[in-house]
Amino acid sequence: MSIIEKLNKSKTFTAKSTPIKNLISVTLEMLSAFGVPMDATPRRLERMAVAFLACGDVKELAGLLKIKDANSEFSLKTREIITYVNEHFEENISSGSYDDIRRKDLKLLTTAEIILRSSPNAATNDSTRGYCVSPFYA
Repeated sequence: MSIIEKLNKSKTFTAKSTPIKNLISVTLEMLSAFGVPMDATPRRLERMAVAFLACGDVKELAGLLKIKDANSEFSLKTREIITYVNEHFEENISSGSYDDIRRKDLKLLTTAEIILRSSPNAATNDSTRGYCVSPFYA
C-alpha cells in the first residue's frame, strides 16, 4: 500500500486542503527515502510529517527548498510545535499533548537524527529544549 493510500484512511488527512495534503505526502515520501519506517498508523504518519515540517519552518511545498536547520538556529519546543502545527496544518491538537510530540511524533525522527535536540545534554523533560532539522537532512 502506498503512503497516499494509507493516508487516505485518516479522517483528519482527508479533511485537509489539497496543498496541505500534497505537502504531507511529499514529506512522508522524503522521510521514507531517508529510511524512516512507514509502518505506523495513518494518523501517526500524518503527525510525524507535520512535526517535521514545523521543526524546519516549512508551511508550503516550495518551502522544502528553504527548510531551516540547526545552522539557522531555528528550533521549536514541543508546545511551540503544537501551536505551529495547529496554525499552519489545519490541526486542532491540544496544548496538553506536548509529551506526545516528543514521545510519538518525533521519536523515529530523533532516533534517526533527522531531527536534533537543540540541547542534547538537557533532561528528557526539559521544557527549554527545542527540536530542529539536522543540516545533513536539510
